[in-house]
Amino acid sequence: MSVIQRIRKVVRYNRIATSFALSVIFILFAKPTPGSFLIGVPVIFIGEVFRTLSSGYIEKDFSLTMGGPYSVTRNPLYLGNFLMGFGFAIITNQPILLLLFIIVFAFIYHVTILEEEKGLLQRYGQEFIAYMSAVPRFFPMLWKWNRNRQLFSWALVMKHREYITWLGIVGGILLLVAKMVLFGQGWKNYL
Repeated sequence: MSVIQRIRKVVRYNRIATSFALSVIFILFAKPTPGSFLIGVPVIFIGEVFRTLSSGYIEKDFSLTMGGPYSVTRNPLYLGNFLMGFGFAIITNQPILLLLFIIVFAFIYHVTILEEEKGLLQRYGQEFIAYMSAVPRFFPMLWKWNRNRQLFSWALVMKHREYITWLGIVGGILLLVAKMVLFGQGWKNYL
């Protein structure tokens, strides 16, 4: 196994731990303001709504999902992750953390997506090749939204435990609000 393959493997299997470590760094170095919350929170929620929609369509290891959010981007869950992380980076009110997030996200998810595409190509062959040629890898083409005979399912959302992500978002926002209020960036300075 080459060095690059080893790095890809480590990154792919440690992306959740890396995300958690990045979250701790964000909270420690954040200097949130009401203005950064006003911009960041909507971005976070748009990302999580997109993740929730995606979770309600995908049936992992059952079939190639191509409807709903999967008709506008091949990686809607990761797009949702990007928007959520980007929103939290905005809330930190630290340009260096925003830049750090973009770099780390791009590295981790580029490797992850390439590895996953190899597996999907092996599993679905020509069907996945056709899908790849019709739907962009990451940046969505929202005007191409197509249910493709698939229906959104709350049961799938629950199966994928998306409620845990919602709880994590609320917890992260509350921690950043507490930091703002307790460490001199409180609302009273802006009223």
